[in-house]
Amino acid sequence: MMNAAPDTKTDRFLNSAIYGIGVLLTLFTIYYAYEYPMSRLRYSNIFLGAGLTLFYLLQIRSTVSNETGSSTRSTDDGETQSWVTVPSSVRSLVQRLNPFVYGLLALASVFAAGYVEFHFTRLQEEASILGWTQLDLIVGGLIIYLVIDATWRAYGKSIGLVVVSSVFYAFAGPWFPGIFRHTGMSWEQISREGAIGLSGAYGFIFGVGTTWVAIFIMFAGMAKAYGLMDFITQISREVRKVFHSGVVHVAVLGSMAMGSITGSAAANTATTGSFTIPMMKDQGVRPDYAAAIESVASSGGQMMPPVMGVAAFLMADILGVSYLTVIRAGLIPALLFYFSVLVAVHLVILRFGWTVPERGTFDRSVIAEGIHFSVPLFVLIYTLVVLELTPLGAGLYTIISLVVTMYLRNFVVDGLESGTAVATTKQTIDGFRQGAVDMAPLVGMLASLGVVLGLVNQTGLSQKISTQMLDLAAGIFILLLVLSMVTSVLFGLGMPTPAAYILVVILVAPSMVSFGVDQLTAHMFVFYFAMLSAITPPVAVAVAIGSQISGASFTAACKQALRIGAPGFVIPYSFIANQSLISWSFPETIVAVVFVFTGVVALSVATIGYDGGERIGLPRRAIYLVLSALAIAGPLVVQIAATAGILSLLAVANSAVSSSVQRVLAE
Repeated sequence: MMNAAPDTKTDRFLNSAIYGIGVLLTLFTIYYAYEYPMSRLRYSNIFLGAGLTLFYLLQIRSTVSNETGSSTRSTDDGETQSWVTVPSSVRSLVQRLNPFVYGLLALASVFAAGYVEFHFTRLQEEASILGWTQLDLIVGGLIIYLVIDATWRAYGKSIGLVVVSSVFYAFAGPWFPGIFRHTGMSWEQISREGAIGLSGAYGFIFGVGTTWVAIFIMFAGMAKAYGLMDFITQISREVRKVFHSGVVHVAVLGSMAMGSITGSAAANTATTGSFTIPMMKDQGVRPDYAAAIESVASSGGQMMPPVMGVAAFLMADILGVSYLTVIRAGLIPALLFYFSVLVAVHLVILRFGWTVPERGTFDRSVIAEGIHFSVPLFVLIYTLVVLELTPLGAGLYTIISLVVTMYLRNFVVDGLESGTAVATTKQTIDGFRQGAVDMAPLVGMLASLGVVLGLVNQTGLSQKISTQMLDLAAGIFILLLVLSMVTSVLFGLGMPTPAAYILVVILVAPSMVSFGVDQLTAHMFVFYFAMLSAITPPVAVAVAIGSQISGASFTAACKQALRIGAPGFVIPYSFIANQSLISWSFPETIVAVVFVFTGVVALSVATIGYDGGERIGLPRRAIYLVLSALAIAGPLVVQIAATAGILSLLAVANSAVSSSVQRVLAE
């Protein structure tokens, strides 16, 4: 039986290797952003090898540190793979062998990347003319296997099966019926198109991931090492003292901020939810609502500029537009989503009486303790919006400003002592390591998405599905939108949002563009629904994780998540009907914002069943629902009338509440 704790020397060696590779990978990324010393393809290959190696070393450490009696293994997407039915002897053997398997996979990652690096010039310039050797093709197959394996282990079977299915579909095309039939691809063609031809796994998705995405993931890791999460926790506790809503609204906003960076609803729910959900429960919020609030807020963060998770970078590259164009297009839809969540949460708190009394004053010294984090945030916004630098350049300057700010802050607070410099340097190096560790699970997934995209394009599947959707819609625009929504949600179930976005955008968006929808609007539409798949049953990975933390029933938490997040399923239709919400134009954008925001309030009232004054029955909820639809997507005159109707109903409800309060005070 394997001991629960590894040998001391082995432990030290493993931790040193992880630490060293993590620090070097972050420094390599920063160096590339500063110097551009090599082509992006060559840089991506080195990043792939180092990232996969780091990932497998982390798997070894996770395996040897687990207790031998553990019966389950959780994946990052919230799935739990059970070992209960496996005999104990077999389980023991698997546990003994796992570290060796991971070690071999780490060595295979080094070999594959090293082979491509050694033969890089030939593979890039000559192989397409002179042909690939048998060893080239074997290495290509090995790379495809490694990225699939890493994706499966990091994110579970949902996305892993998608990648495996794409490889199988490419190979078995002649066996499929109807529109899915194609001539098929040999294993040599799959190896070439999937990896060794410096496409597929090395395609634009991985190129964006190793530059634009990596630099921000590493920045987030460094910020955590410098104490950002502790600062957010302290602020949440202080806000709870002075707001009647307690910590709930702060939890929503905190999840929004973190989700914008992480790009994973599941990871965001797990990290921020680990402290926001218990705080909400302490306030009296029911466990199913606490799980729902956190999962909905965590999912929406990926729509929030300036980072928008990973998908914003991918969208800019796919469309060939500036990153600023994407974040400007995503701003109003993101604000709409979070406005709807905040309204819904506020109504829930009032309806069930989960408010808290004021228990003191806000300690402003807490803000002073974290005010220095505003400096890199300002640099990030300034470099992206004003200077219009690429995300890679903006990320570089943001990291530099963060490091400089921390040194200055620590010298001011702790004094000009040698110990201060040493402690800050250790924090910085720890941050380098943390950023790479946070990036490691993404490496396999991003490369796998490149494999999927390359093979789907080679087989012509995307064009066939687009044509089929147009035929099913039969020229009815709203039906095409509904089909696009359903397809986007279904393809996104159980998958990280970046993966879901890539999949639906190549399969669904072309049909919308063919119908006359602007490309950027079509991408935002499918991206929005891919994001919402994280709270959509039967998978609902964000809700699954939130319910585990809160101890609530998964089904009950899903029900409340759909109730709170219901406006999110309508908002994408609002920017189809009101194009100015995406491509800003004045005064049209301002007018549309007023109508749509009012409609979202009415929709939240209808789904929660509370208008701020009293619980409302089905007839009044139906009225709010109809007025909401008309305010969001009706003709201009109808929007004006519906908005006036909503405001009148809310004013009457507010007047009734005020009169009731006055009577109570008079008595």
